[in-house]
Amino acid sequence: MSATKIPSVFLASCAVALIASACDDPKKPVGADKPEAAAPVQTATASAAVAPKTMPEVTLDSSHVQIGMDELQLSVPSYAQMLQRLVEKYPVSQPEKVILNSARANKITDVTTVVYALFDGGAKAIEVRTKPRGSFPGQLVISSDKAFAKAAQPCTYAGMILKDLGVTFWRVRGGGGKRYSKGMAGPDLTAMHGVFAKEVDSCSSTIFYFSADEGVEWGHAFDLATSMVAHEPKYKLSTFVLLREIPTAGKQVKVAP
Repeated sequence: MSATKIPSVFLASCAVALIASACDDPKKPVGADKPEAAAPVQTATASAAVAPKTMPEVTLDSSHVQIGMDELQLSVPSYAQMLQRLVEKYPVSQPEKVILNSARANKITDVTTVVYALFDGGAKAIEVRTKPRGSFPGQLVISSDKAFAKAAQPCTYAGMILKDLGVTFWRVRGGGGKRYSKGMAGPDLTAMHGVFAKEVDSCSSTIFYFSADEGVEWGHAFDLATSMVAHEPKYKLSTFVLLREIPTAGKQVKVAP
């Protein structure tokens, strides 16, 4: 049986139709008929900055604290919490001493806040550098109250600068305090040492706690502590603790457990 012949005109018209159909219906990309994949979920957490390898110096003045390239204004809301988070960015526990540069005019409370943000962040010791009074040292290594709380004997001495710039010292168990009025150039440290030198050897403790009343400039508290270092003949005091809480003169000193 012979095959039926298809007219050439019909074949030509079919070819034209197929070509037109191909133009009207472009080829879909692979997977176009599948449901669209969901976009990746973006987390709210920003990528962490690369942590510095070394601990930079910390600088405090009347308006802000600076650590490395970071600055934090003292006047911002929730300053203490923000300072804590700032300290966490840095390898505070790496050096044997963290360097803190502080202006003399800073308030005692501002310095104490920075000092304990560093200690609570892991600092082993802090070397505070401040413009000195006279021939006193311009730097003082201070320790955390927690580090030496158990080592402090009841006869250990504490001293502080009062609101009227008088100076006082007493034993941490409370009682037996002595007070000296303001001198010509500030706290009368000479008069204080005249008595302190006669009493300090009665206690074997090498720790000295110090602070100042709220509102007193840091420079005066710094002078009190560095006067202990500079005194001749030398005292056996070797550990200086800036108290976390401002004490009440003559009363038992509260030290972190």
